[in-house]
Amino acid sequence: MGSKCKYCVGEEESPMELQYCWKPGKVEATQYCIKGVCSGGGAELKKIMENEKLAEIALLDPKCAKRILANRQSAARSKERKVRYIAELEHKVHTLQTQTTALSHRLNLLQTYSAELATQNNELKLRIQAMEEEAQLGEALKVALTREVHRLNFAIVEPSGGKFCN
Repeated sequence: MGSKCKYCVGEEESPMELQYCWKPGKVEATQYCIKGVCSGGGAELKKIMENEKLAEIALLDPKCAKRILANRQSAARSKERKVRYIAELEHKVHTLQTQTTALSHRLNLLQTYSAELATQNNELKLRIQAMEEEAQLGEALKVALTREVHRLNFAIVEPSGGKFCN
């Protein structure tokens, strides 16, 4: 059996018994001891005592039992962090899905607008082409009329011997 903690109160009836530990200057007893080894709090030794295997280890090697319990607590904290991290990721996924939906809707609107602009652009190009053809026809007509005017002027001047007829 291990030596009793100098602050433990009560008699040690069995090595498995939890003993109240009273630290000087404390109003309440906040620790328990197994075989005279004080814990960081009563809750962790109660957990040790609830698990038969851990209680058995605590009898043989109290520090080992304490380390096992500390590892379990560390694992529990790690699981809590993991759960928080997963919740954060799920929140980010939800946010990104919302953004994706909004951006997808906006993309569809912009694609529709772009298609309308492309159609208008093609219509304007066809109008420009038609106007250019009209301009070319007008220029050709102007050239043809100018030639006709010159021809007619020349035809009027020749019969009168180089003088204009009135």
